Amino acid sequence: MVSDSHCRLTRVPGEGAGGFSRVEPIRPVSRWAWAARAMIADMKRQCHTERAASMCFRRFSLCSTAIILGLYPLTVSANGYQNLHQSAQGLGTAYAANGTSIDDISAIYSNPASLTRFPGTHGSFGLTYIMPRDTFENLSATALGGAPVTDGSPAVPSQFLDNTVSGYWYLGRQLSDQLYFGLSFNAPWATESDYTDTAASRYTATTTALTAYNLSPMLAYKVNDRLSVAAALNIQYYTSEFATNLALNPAAPSADTDASADFEGNDLAFGVTLGVEYQANDQWRYGLSYRSKIDHGFDGDVVLSGPDATMGALALAGISAEGSARYDIATPWMLQLGTHGQLTDKLEVYGSATLTGWSAFKDTVIETSNIGTLRVRNGWDDAWYIAVGMGYQVTPETKIFGGIAYDETPTPTEVRNPRAPNADRYYVALGVAHEFRPGRTIKLGWSHTFFDDAPIRLTDENNPGRGTLNGDIKIDADIIMAQYIHEF
Repeated sequence: MVSDSHCRLTRVPGEGAGGFSRVEPIRPVSRWAWAARAMIADMKRQCHTERAASMCFRRFSLCSTAIILGLYPLTVSANGYQNLHQSAQGLGTAYAANGTSIDDISAIYSNPASLTRFPGTHGSFGLTYIMPRDTFENLSATALGGAPVTDGSPAVPSQFLDNTVSGYWYLGRQLSDQLYFGLSFNAPWATESDYTDTAASRYTATTTALTAYNLSPMLAYKVNDRLSVAAALNIQYYTSEFATNLALNPAAPSADTDASADFEGNDLAFGVTLGVEYQANDQWRYGLSYRSKIDHGFDGDVVLSGPDATMGALALAGISAEGSARYDIATPWMLQLGTHGQLTDKLEVYGSATLTGWSAFKDTVIETSNIGTLRVRNGWDDAWYIAVGMGYQVTPETKIFGGIAYDETPTPTEVRNPRAPNADRYYVALGVAHEFRPGRTIKLGWSHTFFDDAPIRLTDENNPGRGTLNGDIKIDADIIMAQYIHEF
């Protein structure tokens, strides 16, 4: 039996902007690797028979979930705040393999109809390590009313996106000749950024941590040897934390007299994913999937903090340090088309096109009981992600793959916000898969992301109640992923 120690996460508290407490894992890579090794060793002892497979199926999911919950949120994912990093083969092909080309059970993330390509019982879990590099240049800001914001040390934020770890797991089980059951756990939407509360951008953003955890049970039906259909229920738990500074005296803004407003809220909501996969002939396969929009309504809290003099002034004004906060955030719909071409017995090509409905991400209106109503203008647009790639079977046990992609930003310049500084981006990626024992495979993926410059041009109109903010954000990132696949 897998012991509790295999799943234990050690954590220490850290201090976010404005004194907001956050929980972060200690040395996540080494801890995750230790837990994974222990889990795999235990499975090898117990999962060698079909009768034991269902018990291992449950243990796999519980232990993997405990590990993964300690790893989010992300700093750099896809445009908007979408997290595409759900498969090593996906990452290693710049997600050209998403839709219908991934040849392990993680294919069910992008298309649940892919389940029918994996008879028997399959499990997989993976780890992603994201290494961003960023600068915020030419920064200038004013407080509400036009007074320049210049004080604070440092006044210009640096490395506001941290290296982070994320994870995921997938399970699939054949129930009959035609019916298949699958289960996945991941976070398809996640982002984090952290600016110091002395930076000139502090009245627009300090801390942001948004993560939508997604548990998806699914059923797939094999209509015939060519056509499969599927549906998944998305059970989504969304955690949100964000903070900003408030200028107590906008005519003479100072970090020494600011108050920090820290917002926190959680919500559970539901959506669906529908998928179809069609094998046109021995050479070509196509996949189409749709992930629904999910609306979240948060009944959370807002906490004000700051120097004693600031808190005393707020108390004299009748403003409570603690209050309620109500706001809505929607995760967008997605429509994806994928294609897979088997050109020879060793060479294959991939392609995918994804339209994400970021127009669902409307203005965020925060109604509080102590500091009134705040508004963040979003006004995002629907955006495309286009990728192509190829794979080559070097030996019966080893495959290499690669890809390139273009990721369109959903964010117009006039509403681009430092909380999620989106820009058009481009990916190059490589990966390898090796089956080291029958039914046991390791996949590794790497990608580099090139970002267009992300100019911030927020005016009083597009940054209501917070003044103006101008600057140029530059980002690039490397991402690596390791994934283990086990066929029981």
